[in-house]
Amino acid sequence: MVVRNGTLESDTLQGSNQADTLRGQAGEDLLIGLGGNDLLQGGLDKDTLFGGAGADRLFGDDGEDELYGEAGNDILNGGLDKDVLFGGDGADSLLGGAGEDELYGEEGNDTLNGGQALSDDKDLLDGGAGNDYLFGGFEDTVLGGDDADTVIGSSSDDLLYGDDTEGLIEGGNDVLLGGGGSDTLYGGGGDDSLNGEAGTNTLYGEGGNDTLQGGAESDYLEGGDGADRVLGGGGNDTLYGDGEDTLGGDDVVNGGAGDDFLDGGAGADRVIGESGNDTLTGGEADGVTDNLTGGAGSDFFVLSSVDFEPGEPRPAGDRINDFEVGVDFFEVDVPFEDLTLTDVIINGQASTRISITETGEVLANVINVSSENFTAADFIA
Repeated sequence: MVVRNGTLESDTLQGSNQADTLRGQAGEDLLIGLGGNDLLQGGLDKDTLFGGAGADRLFGDDGEDELYGEAGNDILNGGLDKDVLFGGDGADSLLGGAGEDELYGEEGNDTLNGGQALSDDKDLLDGGAGNDYLFGGFEDTVLGGDDADTVIGSSSDDLLYGDDTEGLIEGGNDVLLGGGGSDTLYGGGGDDSLNGEAGTNTLYGEGGNDTLQGGAESDYLEGGDGADRVLGGGGNDTLYGDGEDTLGGDDVVNGGAGDDFLDGGAGADRVIGESGNDTLTGGEADGVTDNLTGGAGSDFFVLSSVDFEPGEPRPAGDRINDFEVGVDFFEVDVPFEDLTLTDVIINGQASTRISITETGEVLANVINVSSENFTAADFIA
């Protein structure tokens, strides 16, 4: 075992293959642990620490330090000022401390913490490969990296990514928790769980079969590709089952409390407004049937027509389950006089089929309401 202490100058201290203790003291020091379970302390000024092999403990202390855990299950603590920490191989624990830090977990199942103080600067956390736990701190940018990560924001405005790379087709099954503040969460590839928690948040599920939960305030949620569950919670939310230019999926979009805008997007979707005065649309007219349920409140059901030509497969139209005449309304892009309302029986219930007279395109089937109950006042063009 080697114990070496630096001076007031800039020193280079090297350990052995045993459990060594290296203290840089003052000056811009270089500390190299080599093998063994080492303790490295940078001290004052700008230091560079290499743990080497073994389960090492690295402390930057004061100054803008660089810490490299290298091999083994290491503990890295940046200390004060702007530090850069690299975990290396193994299951490492990285703490940025005060200052605007950069933390890179690299290989292994790592734990990264940018620092939780409200006065802390904005940190960058990147989990890298492995199933990592990442804790954001004050207004941090957090990237989970590859594999199945848990990403947790702070009480401030955070930017959280489940995976590092935009447009990932395959990624880990990540858990992202926004915490307080107005956060932005990106699930990336994989089947992710995103919860904005407190604050006005923006959630993007992206690839995979994701679950998005908005929280108590007015949030924006976009499921992206895959069969997603999009849950608004409280507040006046905007919910999309699919984003722009996506492959779509059979989504569940649930507005919860508040006056919400809900769009199922492509696929056979279930769109549920629940309480509040909601606006519901099944999304793209893609030959499948969307199920729309407004819930309590005065709801608007958006009925969109397509460039349908007679002889082509007829659009199935949306299924509207709980339309209340005099309370709910249809929003259409054609005049009422261009519509045909036909009485039909669906699952043993007297219902109304709404179609465009000229083309026969079906816009919707309204369950348990016969056509004689409707007037032009129920339709807003």
